[in-house]
Amino acid sequence: MTPSARFSRQTIDGVAVVLARGEIDTGNVHELKAFLENSTEPDGPGIVVDLNGVSYFDSRTIATLAEFSARIRISRQRFAIVAADGGFAAKVLRIAGLTLVVPTLPTVADAVTQVKSPV
Repeated sequence: MTPSARFSRQTIDGVAVVLARGEIDTGNVHELKAFLENSTEPDGPGIVVDLNGVSYFDSRTIATLAEFSARIRISRQRFAIVAADGGFAAKVLRIAGLTLVVPTLPTVADAVTQVKSPV
């Protein structure tokens, strides 16, 4: 049985920030997808996902983040991921190549600034 992932949302400087905790895999990645979709503000600048509290995620999680990134760009919003340098999330995202597509920054403040900056 997959441990439950936990998600919460806060707004920082007008940007939706999703905080993910626990383990995310094929057994619960649908919860992440639904939470991201429900946390997106239609008129907002975009969304930040903080993965620093995630101890494990798999390829389905990476695919979900990539798909969400593509979808949010269609609505002219921005997307950034928070993953501390040298941490599990940063290493996996870099190996998967997602950091080439989605800005991946070490802090929430940096990610919020990235999302708010003009295209």
